Amino acid sequence: MPKGIDLCRQNALDFLKDARVLINENRLSHAYISVQFAIEELGKILIFRDRLKSDNSDPLVIKKKDAFGPHSPKTERAWKFLDPKFRIIFDEGVFQTGLFVKGMAKEDTYAEYQTRLDCAFVDYYALRWQLGRDIKKDLLVNLINHIEEKLPQA
Repeated sequence: MPKGIDLCRQNALDFLKDARVLINENRLSHAYISVQFAIEELGKILIFRDRLKSDNSDPLVIKKKDAFGPHSPKTERAWKFLDPKFRIIFDEGVFQTGLFVKGMAKEDTYAEYQTRLDCAFVDYYALRWQLGRDIKKDLLVNLINHIEEKLPQA
């Protein structure tokens, strides 16, 4: 288990380094994809640590669905550890999420697994072609800094 945790930590750091390179190229949507993968690796570390504390089995077994499967549980676990004020990566401050049809008006963009999908692929909604979501560079950099700061404590 410690080797797996170390590998997850290194992988998260590598994703964050990749994100910084992409940010320097002003490719914020693609940078965010790397940040989200780092968040999921952090969540995986925390799931492993939680299991180590609660399960005395030897060898300790982690089921695929608990740590290696769906993205949302890993993301949710990471956000229980991270400061939620860093979750908004585009803050329009006027419209509430879910109030309007997606893409109809500027709205907050949250760091979550669904945003990763929105940033990865070209889509057509709200009568326009779009790649990615609105992301503010300074908020994304602040999120990366926060993850790097918290990662050693995971």
